[in-house]
Order: sequence, then C-alpha cells, then structure tokens
Amino acid sequence: MAGGGDFDDEGEITGINVTPLVDVTLVLLIIFMVTTSIINNPEGLRVDKPEAATGQTVDRASILLVCRKDGTTAVDDVEVTTDAQIKNAITDKLATDRDLQGIVQCDTKAEVGRMVHLIDLLRDSGVKKYAIATEQPPKEAGG
Repeated sequence: MAGGGDFDDEGEITGINVTPLVDVTLVLLIIFMVTTSIINNPEGLRVDKPEAATGQTVDRASILLVCRKDGTTAVDDVEVTTDAQIKNAITDKLATDRDLQGIVQCDTKAEVGRMVHLIDLLRDSGVKKYAIATEQPPKEAGG
C-alpha cells in the first residue's frame, strides 16, 4: 500500500491511534469535574442556623437532626418523614456508641416546637447528651 505507514506487507495493523483514547479521557475528566462541583454544593441541605457567641465545637461521636423552615427533617443528611424513622436512626447509631451526643440543628425560621420535639425524641431513645447547633456571629469591624 503506497504512502501508508500503519500497515506492513500482510495488512496487519502495527500502530495504535491514541486520539480516541485522549478524547474519551478528556470527556470523562470534564464529567467528573462537573459532578464534583455539584456534590460539594448541596443546595437542598442548607440551614440558616441561629447565632450564638458562646458556641463550642463538638468533639465526640454525634447524630445530627436537622429541621428546616419548610417542615422537613433529616437525620445525618437522610430525609425522614416520621418519628419512627427518626427513632430508628437514633437507636441504630446509639447501638454502635453508647456515649453518642445528639445535635439538633434548626433553621432560624423553623418552629421552636419542632426543635423541642426532636430533643424529646433524642431523650426518649436514650441519648443523654445533646446540643443545639449554632454559628458564630460575624465579628464587627473596628470594634
């Protein structure tokens, strides 16, 4: 065959074209970059926590109960709809660590009664230590 360096005398392929491999790799890289940026920015899990100047960091094993202003509840980032689901999640986690601390994180616009109810569920399930999640207020400039 004249002018073709990819074939020898018997018609066998002796070279490999890597262009399609590079194309596929670049497409996969772009897909992974886009999905990673979406995963790192979970819009549906935002909670506007109240501010408290005396807040502390939790250093022990904990379970996070979140109540949002729209009335939805999540336990460790998993949506739950019934009290039974909440209690099951608490008792499952409590079985692995008896010194578990419950953290209740409610939106500033959430009902106070919902927060108290979540604390009651923690206590009924056997959690002896619990806290309310807050965030530090912004520091005033020049003060």
